[in-house]
Amino acid sequence: MAGTALETGQAGQAGQIEGNPVPISQDTIDRLLCDTGTRGIQFSESGDIINVGRDERLFTEAQRAAMGVRDGGCRWVDCDKSPAWSEAHHINEWVKDNGYTDPADGVLLCHPHHLLLHDQHWSIIRTGNDYWLRPPVGVDPEQTLIALPSKRAQP
Repeated sequence: MAGTALETGQAGQAGQIEGNPVPISQDTIDRLLCDTGTRGIQFSESGDIINVGRDERLFTEAQRAAMGVRDGGCRWVDCDKSPAWSEAHHINEWVKDNGYTDPADGVLLCHPHHLLLHDQHWSIIRTGNDYWLRPPVGVDPEQTLIALPSKRAQP
């Protein structure tokens, strides 16, 4: 994928992948920006470029290794995927929430749970060194937080 352009329309946000005229949904944009090395470009209503993102969006190999030691694999409840089978997820989304590529603000999730989180609008929050899963209203109207403890072997 050569690039992704974001544009704000009257009906909300839609995106376009270079070379493909078909608009894509905001959920697809968010997933692509989280999972790939694309850079979001945001335009004003008049077509002026107003944001081209930030450098170093992806977690480095060293950061992922540190997260692997900290998380012990996919943090999702009852998932036993190892760090090698997990992806680094920005808790504060890179584009929408101006998230940083800081291991404290990321967690490891296996690919299926990473997709579930984005596609079904779950979220992860951090309080200090603790991570919590917040279900969408459709799953839990109270959005009761679910603890996501590390799965690393304790000494």
